[in-house]
Amino acid sequence: MDWAYPYETKNAFEKRAELLDVSQQRVSSLPSSRQIEKTLEPQFLCFLNKNGFADLLELSVWRKRMGCQPDTRVEYVVVSFTTQQFNERNRPYLHQVGVHAARAAGVNAYWVSTSCLGRDKKERENNVWRICDIVRSAHSLVVAVSGSAATEVLMREWSMRVWTWPEILLSPGRGDIYIYRRDDSLDSLDNPIPWAKRNFAIIWDDAALSGQLLDHYEGSVILTPLELVTLALQCLSNRATIQYLEGDLSYSLMGLLRQRPAIVAKDNAFQAFARLSLANDSNMLLERLICLLPRSPNEPWHSLSDKWDASLWDIYPTTQVCGMGEHDTVIIDGVRGAAIRWNSFTPVFTLIRETMLRHIIRWILRTVPFLVLAGLLWVITAGAFQSRLLAAGLVKIGAVFMGLALTVMLSSPILIRAIYRGKVWDVQPWFFGVEGHMSLPDLELHIFGSYEGKLKWSAFGSPLSRHAAEKNKGFEHFCEGQDPSQYDEVKKRIDAVQSSDHGDRVFTLVDTHTMTVTLFSATRPPVAVLLCGREGGMQRALLCSYDWRTSSLYRETVLRMETRVSDKMQYMPRVRLGLRRKQKDGSF
Repeated sequence: MDWAYPYETKNAFEKRAELLDVSQQRVSSLPSSRQIEKTLEPQFLCFLNKNGFADLLELSVWRKRMGCQPDTRVEYVVVSFTTQQFNERNRPYLHQVGVHAARAAGVNAYWVSTSCLGRDKKERENNVWRICDIVRSAHSLVVAVSGSAATEVLMREWSMRVWTWPEILLSPGRGDIYIYRRDDSLDSLDNPIPWAKRNFAIIWDDAALSGQLLDHYEGSVILTPLELVTLALQCLSNRATIQYLEGDLSYSLMGLLRQRPAIVAKDNAFQAFARLSLANDSNMLLERLICLLPRSPNEPWHSLSDKWDASLWDIYPTTQVCGMGEHDTVIIDGVRGAAIRWNSFTPVFTLIRETMLRHIIRWILRTVPFLVLAGLLWVITAGAFQSRLLAAGLVKIGAVFMGLALTVMLSSPILIRAIYRGKVWDVQPWFFGVEGHMSLPDLELHIFGSYEGKLKWSAFGSPLSRHAAEKNKGFEHFCEGQDPSQYDEVKKRIDAVQSSDHGDRVFTLVDTHTMTVTLFSATRPPVAVLLCGREGGMQRALLCSYDWRTSSLYRETVLRMETRVSDKMQYMPRVRLGLRRKQKDGSF
């Protein structure tokens, strides 16, 4: 099979030829192929001296100077702060905090990012992504805040930053975290404020989410890896940062995970997350993400919202993301799909069980030519007899045959309907698409030639679907799909779409295999149905439009279909799938 090279692949041997060392049959060590190794200790620390200050030294140099073994562990305190509160003028205060905190903790070193990230730009860029490891290995964490507002306000400002929030989660759990506050009237170097780690959730707007992560890192509640990533991504998206790279959100999340792909500066936010997901694919993050239906078309991908109120862990993927494409697309494999027919309806073949009644009706309809022929023969034969009485009798016999034939012909519409009505045991599978709303009688008339009540409205296939309890088949509360246009809120939406040329449009999808009709909204008419996952006993079906310029399918909406639809859908080759399609003006 031929396809364009992905931007990034799950299997490294699928990279472009220039990235693959064929002679050694191994992947070259390019940045996108490497992992960031976990560091067990920082490269630089500020060591206390006899003068009451500190000296910035490389750990290897300090060990040689002190005559220590290379594996000697060095205890240190991490000083955390935010650049929103500390500028170049007041940053020397951070070293004062480090000295006091180290002495109070009984250690002889501290780490602060203003000095300990490295001596040159390359070292700083390499070490900045390892800050989470540095916090993990520390003896303790202290926080420095500055400002005239209340301490709780300053702490909230500090903790609502993308890069400081993970430090709280990963800080060692030994006792309280001490807060050193600097302002014009109060110097708290000798009297830091103790703050219990579990109390940080109180000052957060997303305490319900962040509190679960605090409980996880304190060991009181253990989250699954999937729950950890989902909650952390939602919490990080609620926090602010001064953007250094477009993928900062994913790179800050990376510190909480085991596998960390190398940083690629040209990656945007989605590409950085896709690369991170491919490296930590045991939880199939991307496969679950593509099955979500955002509450709003303009929502960012990291909101992880779903119109069906499902979380990532509620979805069980049935496909695999094997690479990342250009223009924020992913390459998926092992997906079942089918096309949607829009240009016209076509005859649909059905299978019904042969019964004695249907056999008799067919026999009666087939006797019409013989009855007509017999009637004509009797009438013609009557002319050959001289006896008027005999001739009249023969004519009457012919009239009876002709009458029977006429009766059968006049009743043939009813008889033919009796043959083809009733339970359908199998039907040719088709997806028919219609723009706007179309009633069930009209749909059956165009597809099957008559209205027999074969089709029914989907009860919960689309956010526009509606259902109600009906007395049926002996059940007191039998769930029955209803015509969505009978509900005022859906009717208003249909009318609004018909009077506007912009925004979402309303479409009707007919599935002849399950005999269901679904009303849904989308920006463009989808041309394909892809089954990418299952949730709540239903299949997550992505309805996608096609962009010939990029050879990509783009998710327009997500429906819920019965599991049996997969029986009639075939596996497709690899598909390039995008979550949001770019408009002509550059917007999504």
